[in-house]
Amino acid sequence: MKKTIAIALLAAFAAPSLLSAADNTRFLPIPVEKQTAKQKEFVKALTESPRSANGGGGNINNPPFKVYLRSPEFGIEAIKMSDYLRFDTGLENRLTELAIIIAARNWNSAYIWRAHYPAAVKGGLDPSVGADIAAGRRPTKMKADEALIYDFLTQMYRDKEISDATFNAMKAKFGEKGVTNIMGLAGYYGITAMALITAKQPVPPGDEPKLAMLAQVFPK
Repeated sequence: MKKTIAIALLAAFAAPSLLSAADNTRFLPIPVEKQTAKQKEFVKALTESPRSANGGGGNINNPPFKVYLRSPEFGIEAIKMSDYLRFDTGLENRLTELAIIIAARNWNSAYIWRAHYPAAVKGGLDPSVGADIAAGRRPTKMKADEALIYDFLTQMYRDKEISDATFNAMKAKFGEKGVTNIMGLAGYYGITAMALITAKQPVPPGDEPKLAMLAQVFPK
């Protein structure tokens, strides 16, 4: 009897942590034998993506891909969009990654931030730029083209409009196609952030500057 009570008490104390773990597993892996033909097509597209060849986390059991797998038709198109915006626009890596971490800051997405802050630094972005963005400060060591992207996207997120001066400067530097690609890159990572929220994805600890929780993440 005492043993039964002890087990019951242990279960009661353990239950919250078990429930918490369950809450973070909203999209369980789908075994290959239970995947539809379209899901297998999505897995193949992900496997053949440049992100997988570059060690970019193309694992079907990781977010956001495990979410996309539930609607593989959408997932296939999302991967195409992601691959183009990340690898084929002609932007330097530091600029692509800057746009991504600005999107991560807007969404308070620690998962995207942790994945892309190191990539931004590796691509040539001054580490203090990301650190300032994480803290909600306007970076002081941006290059001219980085400052253009920062102003463009932060006005988009904060003000819900782009000033004529900022638009004209962006157009002069990147062209209309470049403006569209940078807008699309930030937009795609909004989709990624929403998939991570939907999956309630936990974030393992890392060494990158952490996103400060702020009422206004982009200062005027």
